[in-house]
Amino acid sequence: MARKALLQGVFAMGVAGAVLLSGACGMVTEQFADNEAVGQTIRSVLVANDSGAVKIRTGGTTQVQRQVHHNADRPGVTHRVDGDVLILESCPVRNCWIDYDVVVPEGVTVSGKVDSGEVEIEGVGSVNVSAGSGDVTVRKVAGKVTVAADSGRVELVDIGDNVAVDVSSGSVKAVGLGGSADIGTSSGSIEVALVEVGNVRARADSGQVQVVVPQGKYRVNAVVDSGDLDNAIGSDVGAANLVDVAADSGDVSIRYG
Repeated sequence: MARKALLQGVFAMGVAGAVLLSGACGMVTEQFADNEAVGQTIRSVLVANDSGAVKIRTGGTTQVQRQVHHNADRPGVTHRVDGDVLILESCPVRNCWIDYDVVVPEGVTVSGKVDSGEVEIEGVGSVNVSAGSGDVTVRKVAGKVTVAADSGRVELVDIGDNVAVDVSSGSVKAVGLGGSADIGTSSGSIEVALVEVGNVRARADSGQVQVVVPQGKYRVNAVVDSGDLDNAIGSDVGAANLVDVAADSGDVSIRYG
């Protein structure tokens, strides 16, 4: 009886170990990297990546570098060219995500969506992207920039034209702006700094708002439900440019810089 009980115990331990091993193996992720040059002329990039980081920067030759994370099934090529549009697609197999690092010529436009993953774009002509979950960073863009994000921090630096940002949960920093700014966040702080005289519209349901504008004349409309208002530039009712700021809960600061 003792020997039988011992054997049963060993068998049970073996089954449990096999189950644990199977579960652990199911969680193991394989990965590989590749890099492919794109010979066609590219004028725009369309991002359609469900999961994974996307980095787009400018350089001489168009290249698509991938870091692919997967389980059993290994995906094939996930980018394609349609006319002059480079399309970055999602991984077509289960339990897989792709981190893209893409080099494109200067002046291309970038648009599209990433459901989960960080987005970093630098040096292109214009940007119109949305992100479900993850930070978005855009730098040194000559044209317009539009960003929508459900959850994550948005940072814009050195943008030559108008910007529009809408964030459900996350802070927004937009500095070095050469155009007007229209920024809103339900939860998070807002920091805006223009380098050229223009319009600013900033809305924060919960979070502080800081606005810095160059010397000039501005009409100022600032509303703070719960928090302090520091308007150091005054208001000129006849000015063509408008600074329109509202914060439900948080301090508001408006000054020259």
